[in-house]
Amino acid sequence: MQDSIQTAQSALTSGNTAVEKQVFSLWEILFGGGLVSNIIMAAIFILGILALYIFLERYFFIKRAAKLTPNFLENIKDFVQDGKIETGIDYCKTIDSPEARMLEKGLARIGRPISDISNAMQNQGQLEVSKLEKNLNLLASASGAAPMLGFLGTVIGMIMAFFEISNVTGAVSPKLSASGIYTAMATTAAGLFVGIPAYFFYNILVTKVDRLVLKIQTHTNEFLDALNKPV
Repeated sequence: MQDSIQTAQSALTSGNTAVEKQVFSLWEILFGGGLVSNIIMAAIFILGILALYIFLERYFFIKRAAKLTPNFLENIKDFVQDGKIETGIDYCKTIDSPEARMLEKGLARIGRPISDISNAMQNQGQLEVSKLEKNLNLLASASGAAPMLGFLGTVIGMIMAFFEISNVTGAVSPKLSASGIYTAMATTAAGLFVGIPAYFFYNILVTKVDRLVLKIQTHTNEFLDALNKPV
């Protein structure tokens, strides 16, 4: 009889333990840290959406700008050699690319000193680079701000968790301290989850811009050399 009672108590205890076992909830971890933590978490997710949007928009913009036009530079050189400057200018206007707009500026100033032509093309090149690099500073800021916001949320969450522990009289339940700590650290994880990809996005775009600028500079030098070529 006594063995039966002990067996029943053991089964009841096991049942209660099974019931009390927490189920992993990502939503509870991310948004269970209170008002301040939720605000910081929302700010981190907004930065993530902003970073993804800027990356995709800039990536396809730069890809379109880098699209090659077959024999473009050779055609420009032929127009210059044949004296068809206006035809070359009209040809550049039909092509939507930074390189075409720079060469258009150079063609429009043929007849002036070569330094004037070079300066006009360099000024246009600076405008084109600024267009290519538009909003990259925001992407760089998002890659740095997201982890810092996450760390801030963790610090605030830890302060609140330890404040609650200090108000508990008697033995502190491990569940109370653990739940507060892992909820607080969720903001750091979210910040890194946003910041690390944003950092790679920024470097990918900067590399693509640098490669495009180098290609345009090479073609610009070839164009200026063609103008200086003795007849």
